[in-house]
Amino acid sequence: MYVYFSDEKFYTVEDAVEKLGFGPFQILVTVFAGLIWLADAMELMLLSVLSPNVKCLWDLSDSEEASITSVVFVGFFFGAFVWGAVCDVIGRKMGLLVVNVFVLVFGVLSAIPITSDPSAKYPAYPWLLLCRAGVGFGAGGTGQAVTYYAEFLPKRFRGVCITLQEMWWALGSILGAGLAVAVMVPGGLGWHWYLGLSTIPLFIAVSLFVFIPESARFYIVKGKYAKAEKVIKLIARYNCKQPLQGVLVSFEEKERREGCHNSEPVLVRYSEGDVVIGETSETLQQNEEDHPLLDDHDQSDSETTEIKDNVAVNFSTKRRVQLVTASLCTSVKSFLLKNLTLMFLNEMWKTTVLLFFLWFGAAWLYYGIVLLTTQFLQHDPHCGYVLNESNMTCEVLTRDDYISILWTGVAEVPGIVVTMVLVELIGRKLTMVAEFLLTMVGFLLLFVCGERILLTIFLFIIRAFATGVFQAIFVYTPEVYPTTVRAFALGTCSAAARIGAIITPYTAQVLVEHSDLATISLYAGSCLVLAILSCLLPIETKGRSLTDGGAGKNEVGKR
Repeated sequence: MYVYFSDEKFYTVEDAVEKLGFGPFQILVTVFAGLIWLADAMELMLLSVLSPNVKCLWDLSDSEEASITSVVFVGFFFGAFVWGAVCDVIGRKMGLLVVNVFVLVFGVLSAIPITSDPSAKYPAYPWLLLCRAGVGFGAGGTGQAVTYYAEFLPKRFRGVCITLQEMWWALGSILGAGLAVAVMVPGGLGWHWYLGLSTIPLFIAVSLFVFIPESARFYIVKGKYAKAEKVIKLIARYNCKQPLQGVLVSFEEKERREGCHNSEPVLVRYSEGDVVIGETSETLQQNEEDHPLLDDHDQSDSETTEIKDNVAVNFSTKRRVQLVTASLCTSVKSFLLKNLTLMFLNEMWKTTVLLFFLWFGAAWLYYGIVLLTTQFLQHDPHCGYVLNESNMTCEVLTRDDYISILWTGVAEVPGIVVTMVLVELIGRKLTMVAEFLLTMVGFLLLFVCGERILLTIFLFIIRAFATGVFQAIFVYTPEVYPTTVRAFALGTCSAAARIGAIITPYTAQVLVEHSDLATISLYAGSCLVLAILSCLLPIETKGRSLTDGGAGKNEVGKR
């Protein structure tokens, strides 16, 4: 069925989000996305507590200890690619549901003891590696919660809100450390209970999926305008606002229609509850000539059904499977080619390459300081620590160590607050530059010899700014890419980060055992390089609207 509009007012999802403002609906989505981040933080931060304990329990080498962390990020690396593509195909909501269930299942499995002897290395160690790799693969998609969240936020709130989401990550880190104080101290419940109790936020997050809708921007990209309009009406109802009047269109279609000087009417085709905007009488005629089955005047419903039945008979089951498989392969190739083209189109190639290095470096630094914290706290704080016969014995973390880890976790809160102010005050790019340099200063302070309290303060400073710069990059990335490729781009950038996270355990847990001076110098030098790369980003996204189409003038025009 076709409906004609000549002088109708057009609006986009961006217009609707800006008009409906920040209200109860955004608060609901904030809690939903926040719980995903909190659960993700607990699952990943427990690695800094888990690996030192099982190292002593199973008499693991330094490399075997580092592998417990690295295997998680190997899974994370592949998961980031897969889940980014999945969320662009099946939707943000359904993709996140599958991701969280995946993490939950493997998180519970890793907490189940598979041997009666807790000190037996085999098969417990391989089982732990397998399950934590599964957790990492699922956790590779939790960053899509940022994509989902950003698509519901008015632009004047987006930078602050996405930065504040890091508070949930900080809360997860603090809760993880607090849980370790309760159950991991000598004589406590032990690491199996620690892993099991860490999955509780995942149960809560999964239960909230029934209360949230799919992203309206995703529906627009898929051509499902009627469903997108229902989401917008839901937001209006939650926020006690009047729905927008007019015809919902894509960003590109609105620009095209507003740029037209003729009065040719726009046709809106309704099909199975969805609507396709933007056809004129000329394109409609062409479409009907190309697809005669769509013409109600040419063929009746019975004739159409007969044609479909005849076609179906001509295909064997084997042939159908072959056609479906070929179609699927073609769709995957087309999808990857399309998204990679958008990410490297025109000036976007420079942004994409730089972001790959920045994500890599941010993860290298952040997880490096998380792991270095337990390494430094296990030994008497002094400069130039070198492995020798007197310190080769395995040292289990004490209650004081766990409390110090808790304090360094608290450092993420001021780091987030500072980032929240800076991204809106000086912009995303300069925030990255400033915080990379401040992280470098923190690492250089570790060259100063001192007591445990001084060491804890230095670790606190590094953790704060390493957290802040990671969050600044998280704010920047979904803003710089259009909706059509946003989830895929965030996934591939997240995969680049996981390469850094895979490598950093062998620096923070292996190299440091031979020379902490070399380790500190390596991290400090990388901070300087990353600050320079941040300066080279060609686009500043502060105050910039999210776009729905391909990368082009609208994506790269604002600097």
